[in-house]
Amino acid sequence: MASFSNQVKTEICGSIRKPADRRAFLTGILLSARRCTASEIILQTECEAFAALFPQLVQSVSKTCGFDTEFRARSGRQAVWCFTVSGTDAVSALTAPLHLDPANRKWALESLSGRALAFAAAGCFVLCGSVTDPERRYHLELVLSDASVAAAFPEILAAEQPDIRFKSTVRKQDTVLYLKQNEQICDALTYFGAPNASMELAAQQVYKNVRSMTNRRTNCDLANIDKSVAAGEQQIADIELIQQKVGLGTLPAVLQEIAAARLADPEASLRELGAKLNPPLSRSGVNHRLQRISEIAAKYK
Repeated sequence: MASFSNQVKTEICGSIRKPADRRAFLTGILLSARRCTASEIILQTECEAFAALFPQLVQSVSKTCGFDTEFRARSGRQAVWCFTVSGTDAVSALTAPLHLDPANRKWALESLSGRALAFAAAGCFVLCGSVTDPERRYHLELVLSDASVAAAFPEILAAEQPDIRFKSTVRKQDTVLYLKQNEQICDALTYFGAPNASMELAAQQVYKNVRSMTNRRTNCDLANIDKSVAAGEQQIADIELIQQKVGLGTLPAVLQEIAAARLADPEASLRELGAKLNPPLSRSGVNHRLQRISEIAAKYK
């Protein structure tokens, strides 16, 4: 079964249709490539949808750029597709139409805006990003090897999408840009071109909120039951102590009545006890009489 991250990337790849969008998407791919020099570009992906799309992206930019494709099946793990563009001529045929200098990829990023920036960001995510299954936790990240691109990306994106604020850390000499808030991840997925995944994430958040609220209410109800049971046991102990020491007949008539009701129904709530009296008594009235019994019992402890 495909991971949630792979499902998101597949949805994004399915949204790349217009020539201009393909150019911007491919620019994002090259911006996030682990190896992109004037003589060689190497791309690796576990996303089958992107592996099928990549040749079309290249053809939309250059008819002369050749590349090698390698498929690596891995036992017990997701298969990997590896694309290699070798030689200065082939690399130039791919990067020149995109106005991308392998020695200074940051410049190409800074020239993007609007729709082009959105599809470039989508390309970055498809090649070097991941998002955790929302049933487990909320986490989206991009792992970028080019430090200058990694430094510029959050600022450029936030200028157009103020609600998407990437934080950064360093992992094994790579810069990791990440989001941990559900709302920001939903916004990012929509921006990258995966609205269905964004809706699934939002639905999962609603489900978790409802489940959490239900659990809190259940725990609260259980706690109240435990308190009621403990209070009832103490009330019976007080009544039995008075009965043993001086007899219940020494109590005022109203206290004898509530004592008898409590002994007859140890698990009844205060409201239920009040309903059994004649005339019926409010919950606060029952509580007041039981407290008087407790005070009397305290004298004999």
